[in-house]
Amino acid sequence: MITFKKAPYFGTELENLTIHAEGEKKYVQVCGGVCAGFPSPAEDFLSDRISLDERYLSKVESTFVNRVKGLSMYPEYLENDIIIIRSDYYPTDGDDIVVSINSSEYTLKRYDKANNRLVALNSDYAKSVTIDESDEVVILGVVDAVIRDKRKRK
Repeated sequence: MITFKKAPYFGTELENLTIHAEGEKKYVQVCGGVCAGFPSPAEDFLSDRISLDERYLSKVESTFVNRVKGLSMYPEYLENDIIIIRSDYYPTDGDDIVVSINSSEYTLKRYDKANNRLVALNSDYAKSVTIDESDEVVILGVVDAVIRDKRKRK
C-alpha cells in the first residue's frame, strides 16, 4: 500500500522561509566575547571567523527556517523571530519543537516529556495539550537557534 505524506502546513503561527544554497559563504570576525562582569584585557586579542550559514545551515537537507507569527510562546519567542529547526535532532524533555497533532497545522510548543504534553508558554493561549497513544504526532524538528532583530522592536 502506498502512503502519502503531505507537505507541512504552517498556518498562522509559523511562516516557512526557503533556504537557498547558492553563492559564496560570508564570514564574520568574532573578537572575544561580551562580558557581563569585568572583562579580561587579554580578550581584546582573541578572534575567530565564523560562517553563519555553516553554523546554522550546515545540514540544509534537515533544516527548516521559520518565522514566528503568533504569540503562544511569548515571552521566549516574539512575533517575527526567526527560528532554525533541525529535523535530525530527537526531541528531549524541555525542547521547543515544531509539531502537528492529528493533521493539524504545525505549531511551536515546549515538549514536556515527563507529562507527555505540549506546552504553550503564554498563559493567554491554549492550555497544554496532552498527547494520547491514539494521537498522530508529526514532529518537524527541534528549535536549534533563535534570531531576533532587536532594532525593529519598539
